Parts: sequence; structure tokens; C-alpha cells
Amino acid sequence: MPTSVEPAPTENARNHYSERRFVIRYAVLTCAIFLPLLGAFVWLRNLYPVAAWTVMMAGGNLQRGRAYYILRGETMSGETVDIQAIELTNAMYSRTWTMVNATVANESFKLRSLHPSNAAMLASVGGVENLPAGARLPELLQTWGQLYNNQQPASSPRRLKAIRIDMYRWEGGQYGDYDKFIESWRKDL
Repeated sequence: MPTSVEPAPTENARNHYSERRFVIRYAVLTCAIFLPLLGAFVWLRNLYPVAAWTVMMAGGNLQRGRAYYILRGETMSGETVDIQAIELTNAMYSRTWTMVNATVANESFKLRSLHPSNAAMLASVGGVENLPAGARLPELLQTWGQLYNNQQPASSPRRLKAIRIDMYRWEGGQYGDYDKFIESWRKDL
């Protein structure tokens, strides 16, 4: 009985089979990597990398208003100048204004372990609820004013005689009406 013997695969057939396995393997790998990513872009709205992507899509929550601050100084010559706090503190932009927000909200008086001078101030007024907004802003303004004046020559008319921070509020809902003045704190230097 003759036995059937399969012919040995040719070199061309072996290459074709190897190439086909290579394409299938990398097609599966590509799907495994990119399908979850594509799904994240389509269905998930607040997971990385979508959260970073959505920053560029809209103005954020337009319904929620925000407070913002402008730091200004009054020079010896009587001119009012806008001051960039970031140039005084050499800090990151948002961290400077986070510090101002916390100072205006008297957050340093709400800590579990208070600085002795904060504890004394709290005792003198009878509690956090009796503190005026920005109870420690005069010290912050004094420091910023000194930092600004240290950058100016002693005889410069641009040296400050007073520094102030103005609080404005944007009510939200639209891109506009940014100039609603709320309050101002001033410190003579």
C-alpha cells in the first residue's frame, strides 16, 4: 500500500506562513492597545487622557463663578502700577493665587495646630466666625511691597508707597462681565 507523503513546504510557503503570523500577531497587539484608548475617548469623560483632552473643548463649568485678584501698587510719583505677584515670589502662577484665596478665607485659622500668633488673634476676637475676611492679608501685602521695593533703586520714583489687592468676581454663565469689584485691601509701606 503506497503511503502518501506530503511534499515538503517550499521556502516561499514557509515565508508566507511566517509573514501571515507576524501580521496577525501585530494586528492583535494593535487592537489590544488602541481599542481601550479609543473607548476611553468615546465613553469616559474624566479619566486620563480624556480629562486633559476635555480641557481644550470648553470653558469649564460656566455656571460656577470665580473670584480673582489683581495686585496693584501706588508709586512715590502717584502712579498706579499692576504688579505680577509671580515675579515677586518666584512661585508657580496658580500657587500664588491659591495662597491669596486661602488667606482671604482665613484658612490658616482653621488648622488643627495653630501658629501662636493666629491662636492669640482668634482668642482676641472670639473665634474664626468673628474674623474679618483676609485677616492676615496686611502681612502678605507688606511682604510683597517690600519685595517689590527691594527690586527698585533707592531713588526710583517707581518705589511703592502703598500696595493693594483688589478682589473681583466673575458670576459665570457667560464669557464676559469679568469686572465686578468686590473688595480691596490696602497696606501703606
